[in-house]
Amino acid sequence: MKKLISTLLFSCCLFCLAAQEDVKTIKSRLNEATVFLSGAELTHTATASLNKGDNELKIEKLSPTIDRNSIKIRANNSVVVSAFEFSTDDLPLKKPNEGRIKQLKDSIKLITGQLNKLESELKIDSDLTQMLKKGIDRKVSDTLQITDLIKALDYYQAKSTEIDARLLKNRDKQEKLETLIAELNQCLKKESINEYEQTGVLRIRCTSPLAANTTFTISYYTPLAKWIPFYNINVAAPDKPVTIVSNAKVSQSTTVNWENVKLTLSTSTPNNNKTAPLFSAWFLRFADVAQIGHQGAGAGRLVQNAYSYETLDRARAFDLDEKEIIDIPRGMSDYVEVEETMLSQTFNIDLPYTIPGNGKEQSIELKTQDIAAEFLYYCVPKLSLETYLLAEISNWEKLDLLSGKANITYDGTYIGETYINASSTQEKLSLTLGVDKRVVVKRELLKDFSKSTFIGNDTKQIFAYKLTVKNNRNTAVRFVLKEQYPQSTTKEIETIWLEKETTKPTVVKEETGVVTWEETLKAGETKEYRFSYSMKYPKNRIVK
Repeated sequence: MKKLISTLLFSCCLFCLAAQEDVKTIKSRLNEATVFLSGAELTHTATASLNKGDNELKIEKLSPTIDRNSIKIRANNSVVVSAFEFSTDDLPLKKPNEGRIKQLKDSIKLITGQLNKLESELKIDSDLTQMLKKGIDRKVSDTLQITDLIKALDYYQAKSTEIDARLLKNRDKQEKLETLIAELNQCLKKESINEYEQTGVLRIRCTSPLAANTTFTISYYTPLAKWIPFYNINVAAPDKPVTIVSNAKVSQSTTVNWENVKLTLSTSTPNNNKTAPLFSAWFLRFADVAQIGHQGAGAGRLVQNAYSYETLDRARAFDLDEKEIIDIPRGMSDYVEVEETMLSQTFNIDLPYTIPGNGKEQSIELKTQDIAAEFLYYCVPKLSLETYLLAEISNWEKLDLLSGKANITYDGTYIGETYINASSTQEKLSLTLGVDKRVVVKRELLKDFSKSTFIGNDTKQIFAYKLTVKNNRNTAVRFVLKEQYPQSTTKEIETIWLEKETTKPTVVKEETGVVTWEETLKAGETKEYRFSYSMKYPKNRIVK
């Protein structure tokens, strides 16, 4: 019985050894990378010479961090993959160079010998200096003749000068030899170290109907990659189209360098929950009064959502034509194909790209589009007396922009950075191009028309302002001027926009209290606007 068990164990060991010898190790090559806003799908290929029947393979050079559930394997020549297992391993990048190590050791030994000899010479000269000093001290104390003393001092000076010069020279040599030995030891340390990289390893068991070379295609998802859209917006002049250059910052930290891969950028997000949402029961409960007040203050606040307002009369006044987007391919645009699906947008890049695996961002130009824009000068004197030049782009949703940062350049000068919110519901995309000092705005409180009076238990205040705008440019400009009157949050406070005392505005937004004037100012023209409102509230209270 013991003999039978020993025979079986021996047979199993032989089988295991034979199985290990039959495992073929091959390296894969990364061919394609589809990068999502978060994560990427990588596609490798690996070619192996298979035997007829069962085969076992070990495929290296995959990303070490992947979603194992996403692995897909395909093979040609009717090869059937019956099982696979993914793991990580450390691959040697560099083995020690024995010849180089011996050469470094011999050099260190030779230079160390020179250094030891030099240190001996330095010790001898140092001892000679001490002996010479003691000898001259004794000579000075024993000699009574002045002539003998002068000769002794002359000898000491000449000899000590000679020894000091030799010491200085040898110490300089000593420092250089010590530095050289340190550098050689550092090189020896580097040459003696085994360098490794972590890699993903796929072990495959497959069956081949015949002996042939077979190509395996392996794809999987890794979370350690992303791309971020950003834009360069160039405005040459107000009479020329705005150029929008769409770019992408691509980065990956899989530790595997993507070398000359076919790159595709996609706006889809594979990791998001793909289940459509359903309602659960919505239960109401009492909340703290202070909490309600705090939330209500933020929730009830209304904001201005546009710089200007399009009206039929104003459109005729400014002679606005329909603006069309001009898509002019040039540069990288010739190598990028954009595909639209129901769920995402894809950029297929025909040029091979190399993306390092250390997380460093690589910038890629995707497409360039020219679009006509409307330019206007904008000022809110209540907040700032500076006049801003804006570019407003209509039909901007046709540009298929994604949310991202944008660098703005006007007339060849960098203006600054803005943010494009692709989910915005505004009809126009507004870009601030900078401050123009040639369009001047002044705001004055008219004291003769502003007053406070008491009516019973209430205080009534009237505020009146004069707004003066002057166009110092040599061309006509489209100008937008805004003012605001306060809104009441309680019935005890009454606010009224005094329409009769206010210059007729173009648009009034009562929910925000914003009054807007829009018109064209001729070159050198000056215009004045009146704005007035009143407030009534209990005289024993303070409003702010």
